[in-house]
Amino acid sequence: MKKLGLIAGNGKFPLIFAAEAKRAGYAVIAVAHRSETPEEIEKIADQVEWVYVGQLGKIIRVFQSAAVSEAVMAGGIRKLRLFGNFRPDLRGARFLAKLKSREDDALLRGIADELAADGIKILDSTLCVPQIICAQGVLTKRAPSTREWDDIRLGFKSAKEIGRLGIGQTVVVKNHMVVAVEAIEGTDAAIERGGVLARKGCVVVKVSKPDQDLRFDVPAVGVETVARLHDSRATVLALEAGKTILLEKEALLRQADAYGIAVVGVSGEA
Repeated sequence: MKKLGLIAGNGKFPLIFAAEAKRAGYAVIAVAHRSETPEEIEKIADQVEWVYVGQLGKIIRVFQSAAVSEAVMAGGIRKLRLFGNFRPDLRGARFLAKLKSREDDALLRGIADELAADGIKILDSTLCVPQIICAQGVLTKRAPSTREWDDIRLGFKSAKEIGRLGIGQTVVVKNHMVVAVEAIEGTDAAIERGGVLARKGCVVVKVSKPDQDLRFDVPAVGVETVARLHDSRATVLALEAGKTILLEKEALLRQADAYGIAVVGVSGEA
C-alpha cells in the first residue's frame, strides 16, 4: 500500500482528507499539531505523531522514518497560535532565521522547499477530494437578488485585493459597501463583525489568493460557517469556484437552504 504523509492543521479538513485518502488506497501517516488538530485524527489515520507548531525537524524525521516521500498539508494553523504555542525545534528555528517574509505564502512555500530538500514532495491539498471543490453557479434553492449580485461582484474584487496583499481572503459587503475585512482574527470573527455593523442582509465573499498554490492554504468553509452567517443575519455566501473547499458539502447546503441563505460559486471571468 502506498504511503501518504499528512501535515494536519486545525478544522475538519484534515479528518475529511485522511478518510478520503484511505478510501483511495493510501496508508496515511499524519503529523498532527497540538492544540490545533482534532484528536479524532487518531481514529482515522494509520499512524499519528503529535508536534508543536514550529517543530519542522520532527515532521521531517517522522516522515523519513515511515518511508514517506509524498505528503499533503490540510488545515490551517491559527496565526494567533504563533504568539503563544510556538515551539520551534532547531530545524524550525534555522528555517525561520533565513526566511525573508513571514507572509503565509512565503512561509508555506518555504516549508514545502525544506521538505523537498529532504526527499518529501508536497502535493496539492485537493488530492483525493475533488468532489468537495466548489462548482460554479447557484448551489442552493435560493439565488441571490440583483442587489446581492452587485455586492458579490464588489466583494470578489475586494477579497482578491486583500488576498494579494496577504491580509485575508474574506470580506463582508452590504449595499455596495465593504463593512468588514478578514485579517489575523479569521473568517468567523470577520463574519461576526460584519453582521454587527451591517445588522441584516449582508453578503459574505471568500476567495483564494491570486495565483493560489493548491498545495496549501486552500480556502474552506463548513457547516459552522453557515451557522455563523445565520447568527450574523447574512443572506449570501459567495465562494470562488474551483478554488474553495466545501467541508461536509451536503450538510452545508441543506443547512443553508433551511436558513434561506444563498450559496454560490463565482469566478473572475464570470
